[in-house]
Amino acid sequence: MQWIKPGTKIDFVGKRIYFFIASLTAIVLSLLSFLWPKPNWGLDFKGGSELRVRFAKEVEVGKLRKAIDSLNLGEAQIQSIKPGIAEEKGHEDFIIRLGLQQAKEDQKTVQESKLISDKLAETFGADSFQVLSINFVGPKVGKELRVHGVQALVYAMIGILVYVSVRFEFRYALGAVLALLHDSIISAGFYNVIQREWSLTIIAALLTIIGYSVNDTIVVYDRIRENVRKARRGTLGEIINQSLNETLSRTILTSFATMLAVLFLAIFGTGVIRDFSIIMLFGIVVGTYSSIYIASSLVLLYDDIRGRRSLDQERKK
Repeated sequence: MQWIKPGTKIDFVGKRIYFFIASLTAIVLSLLSFLWPKPNWGLDFKGGSELRVRFAKEVEVGKLRKAIDSLNLGEAQIQSIKPGIAEEKGHEDFIIRLGLQQAKEDQKTVQESKLISDKLAETFGADSFQVLSINFVGPKVGKELRVHGVQALVYAMIGILVYVSVRFEFRYALGAVLALLHDSIISAGFYNVIQREWSLTIIAALLTIIGYSVNDTIVVYDRIRENVRKARRGTLGEIINQSLNETLSRTILTSFATMLAVLFLAIFGTGVIRDFSIIMLFGIVVGTYSSIYIASSLVLLYDDIRGRRSLDQERKK
């Protein structure tokens, strides 16, 4: 199946300045999103305690909040979670998050969960709910998880830089890593804007986006290298255009098929699975865009700036 007819000649690199401007604008806006509206850090990164409670029937959020606030445990966040499409109906889940206090961590978690359970039993009835899970993350652990999450992304990009440098050349590696940085920053900015909760699962999603995007980029780079060796005439820009057009059908079909699978996870999944799917959907779109419009154009930009070697020299390799 081919969505792009053979012989298609789209001038990708000729309009690269417009795509560079669009991408730089998106990157700046994404970085600003860390200042406003700021990331919605979850329990994994912010620290605190979290209880997931399931009620047998629908409960008013206002009534639940009033019951929790009466315990004077500090500012509480209450999030209602409706059953997913594939889940059994007839119940309603709430996640209750409490910030860190000065009390000892282990004792605090046990005391808070006991106080909340007793208060809910008093307000709604002991048989009307059940506590599904209780989690606690201390402030030191939360900070360490944030640092380790960033380190994982940096190490992944360094590994890709080394691999592509060995497999191709440094200019290709630089283009690939800058494109991956582009994908991860814009995807993170999108996630900040929609104010979904950050967790370790989202870090895993960003790493998955990086892996998916570099796979597309390597396919394009391989075709560029092949065409450079075969071509007897033409500039590097013309050969990049030819290679992008030849791989365009494969790139679009692969991304479309992957997006279908992730879309169903977003529709039928709940909790962190849905969060993972939402950022993955956006990341696939951004990664496909960068593979076509950014990564190869960066190779050409590097050549233009450095004036490294002529195409004839490369063909002799």
